[in-house]
Amino acid sequence: MRVQFLLIGEGSTEHGLIDHLTSLCIASGASEASGSVPPFERLQVGVGHDLVLRLRAAHQLNPSANLYFLHRDADASDATPRYDEMTRAVRASGINPTYVAVVPIHETEAWLLTNEAAIRRVAGRPNGHDPLNLPPLQRIEQTSHPKERLEAALLAAAQPLAGKRLTSFRRNIDRRRQQLLEELPLGGALEQLEAWRRLRDDTVAAITTLRTAQKAHS
Repeated sequence: MRVQFLLIGEGSTEHGLIDHLTSLCIASGASEASGSVPPFERLQVGVGHDLVLRLRAAHQLNPSANLYFLHRDADASDATPRYDEMTRAVRASGINPTYVAVVPIHETEAWLLTNEAAIRRVAGRPNGHDPLNLPPLQRIEQTSHPKERLEAALLAAAQPLAGKRLTSFRRNIDRRRQQLLEELPLGGALEQLEAWRRLRDDTVAAITTLRTAQKAHS
């Protein structure tokens, strides 16, 4: 069964998730999978951050998509309110899509804190030994402000830096964070994070729903 999905989120982070979600769909039972971020900038009327409007616009831009991934950080230690918010938005949209919520606890950067070796590599010192003060794996989802923790770890991994080199490194830290997301290895340490396990399990359920619907119409 072929899956064509749309990833709807809040900003530029979404593009770094496309390949991971494609792999997740294949691992969950799809024979083929491809995905994209809807080009909302093509619309004559903006949709802002309103998820109901973004869902409707995404359907208008790509009506052949059969799966939607909705990404938004929990911005808290409890993701339940964000899942509920997405459920309400999907119902209000009126398009009744098969969807999966992608809701990292606190922020997406929490997932990037699982890979010390990648942080050192992206910082330019793969063989460095300076302490990065990363939270233990079992405490990552209880760690507030993971974005700031990641930036601090990148700076620590890149030491020694000073003057123009330090300024340049800080200026490009968003690009380094995006690189970490794009190269994030699936499975392994990620499997210890509740939000990732729910994403994995919900994707399996969504692919099963699509396969059942396809058989019913064949």
